[in-house]
Amino acid sequence: MTRSQRRTGHIRVLHLDDEPIILDITRMYLERTGKIQVDTVSEAKEALRLLAATRYDAIISDYEMPVMDGIEFLKEIRECGHDLPFILFTGRGREEVVIRAFNNGATFYLQKGGDPGSQYTELVKKVTLATGQYRTKQNIQHLYQIFQALREVSGTLHGEEEIDHKLRNVCRIISSGQGYQNVRIVLFDRDDGVRSVYQAGLEEQIEELLGYLKAGNRTSCTRRALEKSREPVICEPSQTCSSCPLYSDHQGQFALTMRLEHAGEIYGIISVTLSSDYAHDFDEQMMFIELANEIAYAIHHYALEEEQNAMETLMGTSRKLHIINSITRHDIRNQLTVQMNTYELLLESAEEYPEMRTYVNALGSSINSIMEHLVFSEVYQKIGIQRPRWLSVGAIIEGITSSHEFGPISILHSTGTVEVYTDVMFGKIVTNLIENAIMHGKRVTTVRIGFYEQINQGVLVIEDDGIGVPDELKERIFEKGFGNNTGLGLYYTREILGITGMEIAETGKNLEGARFEIRIPRRGYRIRKGSEAVIFAGLPVSE
Repeated sequence: MTRSQRRTGHIRVLHLDDEPIILDITRMYLERTGKIQVDTVSEAKEALRLLAATRYDAIISDYEMPVMDGIEFLKEIRECGHDLPFILFTGRGREEVVIRAFNNGATFYLQKGGDPGSQYTELVKKVTLATGQYRTKQNIQHLYQIFQALREVSGTLHGEEEIDHKLRNVCRIISSGQGYQNVRIVLFDRDDGVRSVYQAGLEEQIEELLGYLKAGNRTSCTRRALEKSREPVICEPSQTCSSCPLYSDHQGQFALTMRLEHAGEIYGIISVTLSSDYAHDFDEQMMFIELANEIAYAIHHYALEEEQNAMETLMGTSRKLHIINSITRHDIRNQLTVQMNTYELLLESAEEYPEMRTYVNALGSSINSIMEHLVFSEVYQKIGIQRPRWLSVGAIIEGITSSHEFGPISILHSTGTVEVYTDVMFGKIVTNLIENAIMHGKRVTTVRIGFYEQINQGVLVIEDDGIGVPDELKERIFEKGFGNNTGLGLYYTREILGITGMEIAETGKNLEGARFEIRIPRRGYRIRKGSEAVIFAGLPVSE
């Protein structure tokens, strides 16, 4: 028996059991919490149909049922691609049933029987814990996806690619993961005509949408968004006009739309289709606002490219990331505290049930991964706190050598008077590369730092006389999770440099020493000669 549409903020559970009385009692206990909404079904076939048509947060299933038992049902939904929390709630307590359940991806196992109050209190706890962990995981994945979109938009301020290509990539990135069903960016010309449309996930409706827009029509969400400048418009299914070409696609979903505006200039709108939970979530709305602002800024920057300094991206993007971190990090840490406490309890249980150890260890790895994301976001939050300014590379290195103890290792530099337009986090990058050389070079006695120019960029070189990096690892060392670093790591080093338009590569020869090259866009450095700063100077500073 299905129920009404999922209420915002509630946990929606699908309960499968062949005994109607169990379904009724379970629903009564769970819905009495006021936070859980239960749909009940007595056949696995019907449950699979509902899963294909309805968004659930968790599944509760009996084991012994006709046609298809609980384990077979679990296998079927996992093969269909559903990774929802699965709780096996059964009267069978045999050890082999428990093992089979966990081996096939069950989240929790709970045996029926005993005091109903205690039993259902425990079931509520397991449902709440499982869905909380699942939502936290999805939230982090979604947050990182939006961060990637922000980074991609920031990339429009660097390089030689056209803005059209970048905006298509932004749409692809936003819609590629969980959360956003589809996305469209509509840009208008100065006469309010449609200049261009970028989309992802709307391939079947795009031609009809283009015709609708170019005929001078505007969707209801677009009209409302163009009237509001500082907040997104939430368009509920009941408010979506039936004449909109996207009406059928919005059924059961919400549209979040905001106008793209920067420096008083309105360029168009961005609109995404997403679930009600995401649409009404304050953090989600704040991230969407920042995404819209970043896209508008990118378009504005492109239009004024010859008059703008590309390195202002550092300050702009860092401010956006600072806001994202401020909004999300506190809530994520709270969820981590819950997960860490749960993990400790499960570790104790694993002593009694060894078959759980693999899954408990997997949970520990997941917690560590989430913590790694937090460390990364904290590093990013520091970027741009201080306004970017011209900093002497030589002075940065002198400051590092005077404040750090490198033992017998010699740190030599011949960077001349080159200056980089950045903030103090650049010193953290250089320090990390020096420490990386000493840690992994094994026989390092000297680290040399130099600078030279190429046609369109400057190159800062940090090299050592250690064992070098094998050719097959030159790219892998920049992969996330490579090695056993507990510090910033080369993955995050590349990510941080990338947001400023810089690149890093390892170009040394194996067994002759590592050589890291930081490639700086031509507007990101200058060479001071006396009292004058010369940008794009033609002579190398060092050999």
